[in-house]
Amino acid sequence: MAITSAAPVVASRSAAAGTVAVVAPHGSPAHAEAFARRGWRTVTVEPEAGRRPSMFEPARETGIHADSVKHRGSLRQTVKALRGLGVSAVVAGSAAGVGLADRIAWHLGFPLGDPETSPLRGDRGAQAAALARAGIPAPRGVRSTELAEVLAWAEACPLPGYLLAPAAAGTPVDPVACAGGRQINTTWPVMKEAAARYSDDAHLVLTEQLPVRQFVVNSVSRPGPFGQTEHVVTDVWAETRSCDGSLDRSDLLPRHEPMVRALSAYMARVLDTLGVLRGPVTARVAHDERRGPLLVSALAVPGISPADEALRSATGYDRLTDALDTSVPPLPVPLGAGTAGHRIVRVHLRRSGDAVDPRLGHILRRLPTVVAAGPEPSAHAPALDKTRCAEVVLSSDRPEAVEADYGIIRALEGESVYAA
Repeated sequence: MAITSAAPVVASRSAAAGTVAVVAPHGSPAHAEAFARRGWRTVTVEPEAGRRPSMFEPARETGIHADSVKHRGSLRQTVKALRGLGVSAVVAGSAAGVGLADRIAWHLGFPLGDPETSPLRGDRGAQAAALARAGIPAPRGVRSTELAEVLAWAEACPLPGYLLAPAAAGTPVDPVACAGGRQINTTWPVMKEAAARYSDDAHLVLTEQLPVRQFVVNSVSRPGPFGQTEHVVTDVWAETRSCDGSLDRSDLLPRHEPMVRALSAYMARVLDTLGVLRGPVTARVAHDERRGPLLVSALAVPGISPADEALRSATGYDRLTDALDTSVPPLPVPLGAGTAGHRIVRVHLRRSGDAVDPRLGHILRRLPTVVAAGPEPSAHAPALDKTRCAEVVLSSDRPEAVEADYGIIRALEGESVYAA
């Protein structure tokens, strides 16, 4: 049974940073750059061209990678190379890297999870089925590569609405809402093509559309003192969406809120069921008043956002560093409650052009509570995603100041904050 906590923990940082292997970053240096800023030496593990999804290229050179290892299909050779480089932690750099990261970490002696169950840590359909078998609430749905099977399930399970998405979590393709069989039939070929481009899995999932609020739940798992796995929820973000369904804002929830405690207890059961033994997981969870929390997706890839520094400054907690301190776990040190009433809000701007107008961008950055601004960490913006946006992070111990700046940002956006 897992041990869970709604409160973040801060690990002792007395040990020197080590060497982390980032597996299949697929064109994005974001994880390697973030770890390097925290003093970790980084090694990228890139599958050769025939072994990665067609839309992705090797990680761009940034000057921060100490080494790069090409995985050519031989796990023994890849592990040997990484062992020679002194790798002490392994993380997946993308959804497509979860399986390979599991196999590498298993052979290096600090398993993230059983490689035989890797799909449970990156496949929406496999996750829902596993939770259902364990008696844990999850959205209803079907996982398949065949349109006929999906249409038959929808006919047998009539619902007010459905969502069609790639089975692989973390792919930069937003789910598409479908009212019924006709829309499913129309959307299927486009979604299947997008799934094939961004992952090595052709499966799609059709699930019930949940008209409820959703949360992003970040967690870190590590070996516990008595052979159990300890799961710690580090931060929970409540999402608010606009009338058209686009993401409007994400608010960091105070750790003492009942919702945080409910989501933490639920995630302990989920992470055990998904076989998570070590490392970070980013999950999306819906909450239904009648059914309680419902896992939408979980991905064993470190979550990175422009709000990470604001989180660290406000709470003293560095989620990314703690995610790497799980191979030889230090003693956790309880984190204080932080400043009462401190609020962090991630404001998601709908992008209508190629760049923010320099004059208005300058105004945005000078607002009192703005602590970060930049693109969301997505290497590719897919054709199906019409609402991929930039992000502005607001942080202050004066909630009214945050809300005032939020109102100004939306007003600026209404006056064409983006250049043509």
